[in-house]
Amino acid sequence: MNLLEIQNLSKKYDGKNVLQDINLYLKKGTTLGLIGPTGCGKTTLLRIIDLIEKPSSGKITFNSREIPKNKKDQLDIRRKMGMVYQKPIVFKGTVYDNICYGLKIRGKNEDSYQDKIKDLLESLGLGGYEKRDASTLSGGETQRMALARALVTDPDLLLLDEPTANLDPQSTEKIENFMKKLRDERKTTVILATHNLIQGQHLSDEIAILNKKIFQIGKPEEVFRKPKSRFVAEFVGVRNVKKGISRRVEDSLTLIDTGTINVYSSSMMEGDVYMSIRPEDITISRSKVQTSALNEFNGEIKEIKDSGGILDLRIDVGEVFSVYITRKSFTDMQLTIGSRVWLEFKASAVNVFKV
Repeated sequence: MNLLEIQNLSKKYDGKNVLQDINLYLKKGTTLGLIGPTGCGKTTLLRIIDLIEKPSSGKITFNSREIPKNKKDQLDIRRKMGMVYQKPIVFKGTVYDNICYGLKIRGKNEDSYQDKIKDLLESLGLGGYEKRDASTLSGGETQRMALARALVTDPDLLLLDEPTANLDPQSTEKIENFMKKLRDERKTTVILATHNLIQGQHLSDEIAILNKKIFQIGKPEEVFRKPKSRFVAEFVGVRNVKKGISRRVEDSLTLIDTGTINVYSSSMMEGDVYMSIRPEDITISRSKVQTSALNEFNGEIKEIKDSGGILDLRIDVGEVFSVYITRKSFTDMQLTIGSRVWLEFKASAVNVFKV
């Protein structure tokens, strides 16, 4: 069942689109990674979901109930959400006072939550911090306190806006470990806004690539392996993106002409297209080998980039391809800049998307 549904949502400031035609469907108990560059509209979308800002157009449904226009009725829904900002507000008083803030405004009995607050602090690495002056906390400690403050009220939806931005690696690890428990053990429904691709990939059930509009949404491995637009491909760091003209040559095969080489693909998309081939899906050999791969090209190693145990070779076969190879294989094959090699990759390894 969907906890949150957003349909055709847009937001304008001074006549300029900040968000455009946003459609999202979030199932209960899942984590959605909202990923995009700085200024893409992530925070604005979270603030609209949290009912702090109004959309210019569109419809939001929360727990099968359309968001009402009446502010009093909105408040009932908003209190079922928790939000943690990149730079959370710290109230005067102790850590305990800060965490109790949400309980107070909801008219809850604080005393009945003492054990829960203690458990939250322990799980966030802040055990024994109850009486600590909140203003003396470090950045990482403040962020973890804000998480406890948001979670103590048992929100149906937790909104996180760049929760580890500008934090040290140790604090980031503690928050990410806690978020994994939220997803795997507590089944908390979360929207995580981040520009950190690795974080979004590891902590999310689905990711949405946002830049004013949603370019692609799906399981992390699907989005990272098969981007559907040039923006997504470039943003997630897909290599070997080439432009060409595709035409069908068989029932299940197309041929893409880049102007310098022809590449076979199992995609049926025709016309002006982009294609991408992951460097790890390309194999290299010193001499031509018998293989089921339809794509075979001979070329020259032009550049070698050292990434530790893996080397990134730039090989010119008419188009320059990036290919990953282990240091051992590189040594065993006695390769160097200027070496001639064969590249092979399958038609199914060629991801194709429209220009």
